[in-house]
This record gives sequence, structure tokens and C-alpha cells, in this order.
Amino acid sequence: MPRAAAIYCRLSYAPDGSLEKVERQEDDCRQLADRLAWPIDERHVYHDNSRSAWQRNRKRPGWAKLLEAIERGDVDGVLVYHGDRLIRQPWDLETLLRLSDDRRIALASPSGVKDLTNEEHRFILRIEAAQACRQSADTSRRVKRGVKAKTERGEAWSGGKRPFGWGVPTDRTGKTGKTVYDTNKANPEEFPILRQAVEKLMAGRSKNGVIRWLNSVSTTTEGNQWRSVNLTKLIMSPRIAGLIEREGQLHQAVWPAVVTVEEWEDLKAILRGNRTGEHGRGERKHLLSLVAECYACGVGVITKPSGGKGRKTARLYYCDNSDCDQWVSRNQAHLDEYVTGRVLRRLQDPDLLSLVLGPDSSVATEIVTLERRKAETKEKLRNLADLPGLDAADVAAALASFDKKISELRNRHAATARQRLLVRMAGITRAQWDATPIDVRAETVRALYRVIILPVTRRGPGFDPASVDLVPLELSPEEA
Repeated sequence: MPRAAAIYCRLSYAPDGSLEKVERQEDDCRQLADRLAWPIDERHVYHDNSRSAWQRNRKRPGWAKLLEAIERGDVDGVLVYHGDRLIRQPWDLETLLRLSDDRRIALASPSGVKDLTNEEHRFILRIEAAQACRQSADTSRRVKRGVKAKTERGEAWSGGKRPFGWGVPTDRTGKTGKTVYDTNKANPEEFPILRQAVEKLMAGRSKNGVIRWLNSVSTTTEGNQWRSVNLTKLIMSPRIAGLIEREGQLHQAVWPAVVTVEEWEDLKAILRGNRTGEHGRGERKHLLSLVAECYACGVGVITKPSGGKGRKTARLYYCDNSDCDQWVSRNQAHLDEYVTGRVLRRLQDPDLLSLVLGPDSSVATEIVTLERRKAETKEKLRNLADLPGLDAADVAAALASFDKKISELRNRHAATARQRLLVRMAGITRAQWDATPIDVRAETVRALYRVIILPVTRRGPGFDPASVDLVPLELSPEEA
């Protein structure tokens, strides 16, 4: 009889993170220990919740700690609900058997007691491990085949968190008793909200501004507040463009798309280049923070009270680069008003629209096509990796050519995104400008001018136009 026994429990899949079934396993093991009169060491009760024993690379912290306890000699008996809770692969069993070569380990479950030093018992355990391995392999193959078939049909995989914007309740319930949702259909309440959020992003609103709006009208599907990571993950997912991804390739899905593939590329470009407000915060409060720049060092300016922190005085745009010795600054209200006037005059120029090229959707489509071809090439190269005649330099060159082409297209795509913004803002009035969110106004300034703050040329009240240089960013058909 062991002098100190450990309990090991594992639940392969718990969609809601519940510990109920693991705790049930522990109760059964404790009842078994009472019947066998095995003393349980309470320091050595191990749980691995939602941990697969089939995947070789999956970490099982409880299993690792159990092996360490056996190796130290802290326990000489193991109680488990069933053998497949402990091991699903032969190498796990062999690891346990190697430890038992130095220490006599007893293994008990409701199906019986095994002595790991007994060759007959070892033989039986090896057969059971092989059978469990075969069952897991069969299950894995069936699941993969089912996922592949669903992907080819463009249908969503079951399980996981319900994506915001999709899912209508069915009459079925899952393993945890919760309602199962059909995520191949749009959610009538969330889908319009998601579309509005996308439109705000494409109109120039900052990501943090859109997040604040989302939190005012909805929560995530789990009832939590929206955060940057939630929105970014949702927008970057192919689902939003009516696509489903498997093994690096995109397939057309049956669910309704929020945006076109071209608009999806726009959104990803927006998120990659989305700028936050000053002082590292996401909320923009001033028009030219990090838009206007110091003439000496090129660093974007931020704001501060002219009389120092805490004093209610006029605010200044200033360069806070510690490596810059010029320390330029300018009155925030005066500079905003001057730049706004210049921007509005240019937006009302009848020649502006003739210079702005309309959206070139072929650029986004070409990016998507190249990304797909790159993923397909990677997969083919992986299959050829064992061929002795394959030159690594040729492999690198093939992938580099895709990266170069995609980079060039993304540069072109950034230009078309800027042009889309200016098409929307062209002809805007002062009242409309004031009613436009400040982050959209800031992006419009950035699209039209490079604002450079220069040293003052005269002293006294008022604003000196010569103290700021607005360099027009020309837009012409050649730019695209």
C-alpha cells in the first residue's frame, strides 16, 4: 500500500471553463482511496482543465508537477478516474514507467490497481495506451475531415466564442446547457452596429473613438466592454469580408459580409496606421497633436498650458524632444484656426476633385490575390522541404518576391485610402467641419498638408503666418 498517494484529474474540453467535471473526477478518486485505504497527500492533488493529452506539444502543468513529485519521492501512488485521463500517448506512459524503475509506483482507477514495476501490468498499460492513441488519432482525423468539408461549403465551424455581428439562437443546447447559435446568419441587433463601426473607421474616426462609440451602444458577445484588442481581432478576421480561412487559404463563406474584400483591405490598412493621441493616450483632444511637427527635429508636437501645468491659461503646441535644442512652440488655438482656414479653402477648391483619383479597388484585390498565392507557395515549399535538390536560396527568393510586390501595392493602397477620405471631405463647409469628429479632421489635415512649426519672425500679439509652413501634399493621377 502506498504511503502517500496523489490524485490526477484532467478534462479535455470545457467550453465555459467549468471545473465541475474535474471536481467530479476528484470525488470519485477520493472514494476509491477510502475503499483501498490509500492515504492522500493533499499537497499533491493535480488538475489539468481543458488540457489535451493527445497533442504532443500541449502543456499539462498538473501532469508535469505530478512527475516531479514522483521523481522527488514525495508520492508513491497515483489515483486517476480512468487511465485515459492520465495518458493518451505511449510516450507519456514510457515517461511514467522510467520513473517507476527507481521507485515502486502503484496506479489505481475504478477499473483496477496497476503496479508499474510489474511487467504484466506494464504490458497491459502499453496496450491500453496504444488503443487510446488510436482512438485519439481516429477522432482527430474525423474532426479534420469534418472541418475541411465545412470549409469547402463555406460554413462556420462549431464551438468557440460567438463572433459579434453573427449568430441566431437555435433550438439546440451545447454540452454546458447553453444555447447553440447558428453563426452562418447575421445577428439582427449586432450586425447593423458592426456595420456602423466599420463605416466610422473608414470615414476617418480613430480606433479609440470607435471603441468609445461601441461601448455606448453595445457590449461584446460575452457582455464585456469593448477594448482595442476586441475590435482589432474582429476587423482583421476574414469573417468580416465573408471569407473563411483554413491552412492559410481563404474560401468564400455562406454568411453575409459586413464589407467587401476591398473595403476589408482598407480597414486593415487603417488599423495598421491608426495613430493615438498625445502622451500615449488613445483619445485625441487637439487638432494638430502629433500632426504638426518641429522644423528642427521633425518630431510631432504635443500640447501643454502656456503658464505651466495646472494653470488655466492658453495652451501651446510644443516640441518635447529632449534631443532637440530648438524648443519651438506655438499658440494652440491660433494655429488650429489658421490651419483650419487653409484646409477648408483647399477642400472647397473646385479643382481638388479633378486631382483626386477615385478609389482603385483593383489595388486591394491584387493584394488579396498575392497574399493567397504567397500562402499557397509556402505550403508547396513545406511539402518539398525534404527534397535534397531544393535550394534554400531559391525558396527565400520566391518568398521575397511576393513580399516586395505586396509592399509596393500597400504603398499604393495607402494613397488610395487618403484619396477616399478627401473625396468624402471635398466641399465641406465650416459648420460641417466643426461637427466632424476631431480625429477625422486631423486625418484630413494630414492628407492635405505637412504642417511644420518654424521659429517666430516677429514678437507681439496675434498670429504670425510666417511661423508655420504648410507644405501641400499633392494628389494626382500619377500618384496612384
